[in-house]
Amino acid sequence: MSTTTTTPAKSGGLTGKHVLLILLGFFGVMSAANAIFVYMAISTKPGEATGASYEAGLRYNQTLAEAQAQAALGWHHKVEIRGERLRVSMTDASGAPVAGLAISGHVERPASSEKSHRVSFKEIDAGLYEADLKHADMGKWILAFNAEKSRPGSAPAIYRVKERLWLEPSQQTN
Repeated sequence: MSTTTTTPAKSGGLTGKHVLLILLGFFGVMSAANAIFVYMAISTKPGEATGASYEAGLRYNQTLAEAQAQAALGWHHKVEIRGERLRVSMTDASGAPVAGLAISGHVERPASSEKSHRVSFKEIDAGLYEADLKHADMGKWILAFNAEKSRPGSAPAIYRVKERLWLEPSQQTN
């Protein structure tokens, strides 16, 4: 009679050591990804768009009064992009052009003010103002400008605009 001893086969199952390695690997990958995202967020430094947001909140009633005064003017604007030129036409409530405005403003990227450009508007016809956009690359921009008209004996009439622009490649080459 022959005797054979058999050893139990390894089950290859999940052991505590495997679970520990899986958890350490998972949290290691997550920590590395978070570290990369934190580094990228800090290194770009976009920061706060308005440096004095608390003070702006305190002046909220003044902002509302300015908006009511602007609405009372009854002025309207239309923005057009023609090649490297930005055109703004200003009309009053009756549709007549508003001439003699001093318009100053800037264009900036929506997410950062690092590539902000000043735009100088010149009146080329009654109620039609034009500015140069040579330095603005294609893509999304925010146009912000103030149109001011002096009135004898009272404060100047101010019309504020802030709107998005989209500069296409075909607009930049004309």
